[in-house]
Amino acid sequence: MNFDHVHQAAHKLFDLNDQDRMLACSSDFWVKHPRAERLIDSIYFAMKMTGRINAPCMLCTAEGGQGKTALILELKKRNIFADNKMLFVTMHQNANSHNLRDLILIEMGVSVGRRARAGDNLTPELQARIKSQKIRGIVIDEVHDALTLTTVQQKQNLSLLKNLSSDIYGLSVFAFGIPDAARVLRRDPQLERRYAVKALAGWDNGPDFRNFVATYINRFPLKKPTNLKDQTLYLKILETSLGLTDNIVKILQSAAMAAILDKSECISHYHLDNIEEIMENFNFSLRLNEPANEAEGD
Repeated sequence: MNFDHVHQAAHKLFDLNDQDRMLACSSDFWVKHPRAERLIDSIYFAMKMTGRINAPCMLCTAEGGQGKTALILELKKRNIFADNKMLFVTMHQNANSHNLRDLILIEMGVSVGRRARAGDNLTPELQARIKSQKIRGIVIDEVHDALTLTTVQQKQNLSLLKNLSSDIYGLSVFAFGIPDAARVLRRDPQLERRYAVKALAGWDNGPDFRNFVATYINRFPLKKPTNLKDQTLYLKILETSLGLTDNIVKILQSAAMAAILDKSECISHYHLDNIEEIMENFNFSLRLNEPANEAEGD
């Protein structure tokens, strides 16, 4: 059977039984698309800028479901082979109740015990680690959790963000959070000038969206080609997903698994017209387009 409609990397999946092919469809993977790649390129370019008093920084805002977490995971993968290294910390689900400073120290391999908490001067040690490990940037996920605390804690974290990008440490800070985080940063004139604010917006029915959907479908081990010339197919996906990346991926994954289960082996209008019931059968649910101040992490 000819599987030219499927990406070469997925051809090995046709050796699996139907259940395992369905499970393969449920796996998340990164699809390169222009708006994400432009953001990644700007991050790497920022880390190449040296000799500046303040390192260039960026705040990326996104409502829940717009692919922020997937982008950070992709950055982590690329970081393994990158010349300029990044540290990654997240304020979300911080089981040990560490503050932002502690989380950064832990990522740098510095103790957060008595010595760190006693106010010892850790700057020389941190500077040495940054230089030896070739660290040029730090990614902070769910940064709004660090900026929506008590006034004292908020002041401490804002001060920390300034110091990280100053000539003391020279790190570019790439913060990710909901739009509320931008409003907090704008209250500090220094941080407002230092941070470029970029937003991950929802999808619209343009060539980037259609390319994203088609590329995702082409990675599924479906034995028959989906009609990717059918514009109505894209419109149904866009309308049902509300333009949210998380919803789009779940819709495609669920439809692909259903296509294997019902032996049709391609994504059709039938699957999209019944997608909520199909998703429920696979324990998926659509994310609502929540107001920005109520959105949760991806």
